[in-house]
Amino acid sequence: MLDGEIDTVFGCKVLRFEFYFLVWSMDGQQEECIPLQQCSDSKQQPLDLKLNSAYDEFIDCGPSPPGDEVPNIFDLFEDQGSVSSDTAVRVCNHTVERSLLDHMEGVGGRLELLQDIQERRVDQENIVKIFYGATPPEVSVSFLWAAFVKRWDLLQGFISLGAELNYYEPSQGLGALHLAAFSGCIPGVQFLISQGCDVNALYKFYTPLHCAAFGDSPDTLLILLHHGANIQDLTKSSHHANESALHCAVRANSTSCVRVLVNEGADVGQLEFSGLSPIHLAADFGYTTCLQCLLESKGINVNTKSKDKNQTPLHLASMRGYQDCVEFLLSKGANPNLKNHMGQTALHLAARAQSYECVHLLLTKGNANPNIEDCDKRTPLHAAVGTSPRSSDIIEVLVKYGASKNIKDQYGYTPLHIAALKGLSQCVETLIFFGADVTARTKSGMTALSIITKKVPASFSMFKKKLDSAITLHQPQSSNHEIELRLDFRVILQYCHPKEIIFLNTLVDEGYKKVLLHPLCSALLYLKWEKIRKYYFARVVFSCILVLSLSLYVLTALAHHCYNYGKNFKEMKPEDIIELCEKKSIMGQLLRDNPFVIEMQWFVLVGFTACEIVRKVYGMSGYDSVKQYFSYAENIIEWSVVISVFVISFIYTGRTYTWQNHIGAFAVLLGWTNLMLMIGQLPVFGSYVAMYTRVQSEFGKLLLAYSGLLIGFTLSFCVIFPDSSTFANPFISLITIIVMMSGELNLDILVDDNPENPHFLLEVSAQVTYVIFVLSVTIILMNLLVGIAVDDIKGLQKTAGLSKLIRQTKLITHMELALFSGSLPRYLSNLVHWTALVSPRPSKVVLNLKPLNPRENRLPKEIIKGAFDIALKNKHSVHPLSPGSSTEYFWLNDDRIQDHAECIENNATFTMLREELENKSEQIDNLSREVQYMKNAFLANQDTLEQLLRTINQGRRASRC
Repeated sequence: MLDGEIDTVFGCKVLRFEFYFLVWSMDGQQEECIPLQQCSDSKQQPLDLKLNSAYDEFIDCGPSPPGDEVPNIFDLFEDQGSVSSDTAVRVCNHTVERSLLDHMEGVGGRLELLQDIQERRVDQENIVKIFYGATPPEVSVSFLWAAFVKRWDLLQGFISLGAELNYYEPSQGLGALHLAAFSGCIPGVQFLISQGCDVNALYKFYTPLHCAAFGDSPDTLLILLHHGANIQDLTKSSHHANESALHCAVRANSTSCVRVLVNEGADVGQLEFSGLSPIHLAADFGYTTCLQCLLESKGINVNTKSKDKNQTPLHLASMRGYQDCVEFLLSKGANPNLKNHMGQTALHLAARAQSYECVHLLLTKGNANPNIEDCDKRTPLHAAVGTSPRSSDIIEVLVKYGASKNIKDQYGYTPLHIAALKGLSQCVETLIFFGADVTARTKSGMTALSIITKKVPASFSMFKKKLDSAITLHQPQSSNHEIELRLDFRVILQYCHPKEIIFLNTLVDEGYKKVLLHPLCSALLYLKWEKIRKYYFARVVFSCILVLSLSLYVLTALAHHCYNYGKNFKEMKPEDIIELCEKKSIMGQLLRDNPFVIEMQWFVLVGFTACEIVRKVYGMSGYDSVKQYFSYAENIIEWSVVISVFVISFIYTGRTYTWQNHIGAFAVLLGWTNLMLMIGQLPVFGSYVAMYTRVQSEFGKLLLAYSGLLIGFTLSFCVIFPDSSTFANPFISLITIIVMMSGELNLDILVDDNPENPHFLLEVSAQVTYVIFVLSVTIILMNLLVGIAVDDIKGLQKTAGLSKLIRQTKLITHMELALFSGSLPRYLSNLVHWTALVSPRPSKVVLNLKPLNPRENRLPKEIIKGAFDIALKNKHSVHPLSPGSSTEYFWLNDDRIQDHAECIENNATFTMLREELENKSEQIDNLSREVQYMKNAFLANQDTLEQLLRTINQGRRASRC
């Protein structure tokens, strides 16, 4: 819609147009008209862009994926009070002055009259002259103004001029007595009361007593009370209805009026419209002096709660961050653990307000419980996560006083989840430093680490520093003992007992695979494998026996129909008797004469299969869902083998069938393949199996990519060689093509079987097609496959160490899922705990080594060396002072700790230098002995050498002559 008007710009008349958007309701009626300027953003984009955006057509690619959103925790920490956001004092000098001036303008009066009264140009002698001809409203408003500006000497004159004694301004209902009491004009109050003004007059909102409290006028307050003012009268304000004079005095922070009212018997516990008492108001505004005055009354409960939100004064003071009020309330016995209507304590609200001082006071002086949960199961630590620079300090002090780092709310979010989702790297690093579990999962399965990876990936460096700090050097008190290397696995094990590798497995799943190369992680994997490998070897042996039993049964009962031959020899046809079951075969004779041998084989196989079923069913309890269980190929393969055992049985009809042979063949293949995969999971053979599976995967992709080429050659050869048995149909032809890819080329098909009637064109086509196949498939395609395979193998060899650790982590994780699923009887569970856990007790997580002792073999030498290097680099014990920065540190203030760290390093360095010196000394001794031997040999042969030299010289002289 277009609207226009004439406007003047720099003295010229112009026509201004404004565009409006018409907003229509569903029934077609116009709702409102919105100017286009209000629809534009702050950058004031061009008009054509804003108009065209309404006609944009968007591509429909389906709905957007759900974001990593957390239920807004701060919505639930809403502004619990409803008073401090409003103006504290409703009746103040500015509002009264503005009301009277507006009222004078409203009645058509002259503002100059009010100015003359205030500047004392009007007195008792000239008042009649100046106000001669003034209208009655002007006189009445001037009467109110004189009371307001303390011109009590003019009040009698205005009454003589006809001012109404009970006149009041209409906006707030303030009469002359109200204004005089507010201004603290004692003579004016006394005069107006003597003239018959009602001390309890409530024209609209307030009585004179309320106005005296608002104006911090204790003298006029006392006069009103002594003349019968009702101390319990309530206001009728639309903003603050039902408030007493004591409420008004607290709002104005009028300490003197508060004392007067309390002494005169005002009800300190009286509730206003929202259920707040004067104590709540004083705490909400942070008026400590008023609080002191109020709490001096006897019988006042400092923990009194508001009516609607069950908030104590301590809640309100903590929510606003008023340190002095919090400290005073705690000194008066305020309970910091009381909950409001949302289950939040004062500590929740102080942490939400990012008030470090209040949080510290509540914890130290109030002994507040930092782990109390609200209605949404959130603790103060959840509320402490914020953008304030003090958030990290608040988190630190909460943890110091016992706050649990990993309590989950009703959605499964820990404080670390919330900090990561909001991108607060400083809070994330602080929580990680104090032991927050990065692998904790929400109810939707989202780990804190996955959020950190996407939002604040740099903060994960704090965890690596924790791993480094867990490796330390310690010098025993006795100087004769060797230096000790201490590995503290608490960083990894503190949240995953008894599934000790689940933590590392989560790191691998989230992409932090290189963490496994850290000496602490490698050491834990090595120790864990040493403990748990006996269970894996037992599983491999059992699977091997099962596969051997299945293979023996398939070979005897199915492959050559020996069971049918032994049970139904007379009914069998001669062509069904195969070599194994002929009389010439000793094995065949044995099976034919004793068919129960095959039956016993099947019953033994069923026994092992039953044990396998029990193991598989028990293993299901270690997975979160059936879908996750069958997402692993080995589970599908093993269940296929188990089911096939019962499918290929003879027990149903007393004989076997040919179709069972095919099922048995596939069952044997799957069984041995699974056994290969199981052996390939062992760290020793893992690299080779990984190479095979990687090449197999690449070959499958390559075969699929060039499937069109292979199918084309398949059909071409079927047409060109119709008489060849190897290309009799497309299926056989495709198999032949695949065989020919490996280099098994059959040149006989190019030779014409009928030379008397040759087909020249067909021979040319066959030869050309065959050559193209050899070049494009056998040579190019296969060499391409070999090149890819070699490249993949080289890549695997480069990362062989890391790949080994990853496979080891996955293998141990799967075994732990089965062993510690909680389904075992208690005595077996205890046995498994003691035989399969590195740390049977969560407190026993430290390993002491002697890195300089050559006989130390509890860990591999490379792990000990890596851990020792890290310990030497940690010259001083450090902790992140400001975890928001990945490089900020502070030195411990305890000089003794620094000296001890320096002593440890110096001792370690001295020990290494001493060993090197001993080795050098041995080498020097050996060299000295060799030099002495050579010297002795030289002295022994010195005479011979001199004689030889003389002979040489004589020979030279003779030659010259």
